[in-house]
Amino acid sequence: MRTIYFGNALSNALTEHFQHAVFRGPDDFVFCKKDGSPLHPDVLRKDVLYCVLDKLGIARSAGTSGFHTFRHSAASILNERTGNLKLAQKLLGHSNIDMTAEVYTHSSAESEREAALAIERAIYGDLFPVVPSLGNRSNSAAIN
Repeated sequence: MRTIYFGNALSNALTEHFQHAVFRGPDDFVFCKKDGSPLHPDVLRKDVLYCVLDKLGIARSAGTSGFHTFRHSAASILNERTGNLKLAQKLLGHSNIDMTAEVYTHSSAESEREAALAIERAIYGDLFPVVPSLGNRSNSAAIN
């Protein structure tokens, strides 16, 4: 068993859900069918998640639009904001940090642009006025 921490917003939502739940036992599912049996993940994904994504105008593509994507997002956000890959590993419950680093964390285009600008500033300093500061990201270009 491991402890998973979360913020007040999720705590309040789960508390409210629990107050209205019929099944409250320690072995009951948090979200379940009317008879207490588990929701089928495909039905939940198609009938709940996809509807929300469509309503928000978020494009869905095969293999990247399920609930598991949230694990990748959480690892990437945590690593990007804290630089603590070990913390992301612990949050996801991975026994091997290589799994977290190689499979679950991804860099954002914004981070990649900031890294390119940081390298330019480190090399050129103030020699060239065309090297933008981090505050002006519109002048950066990408080469594929």
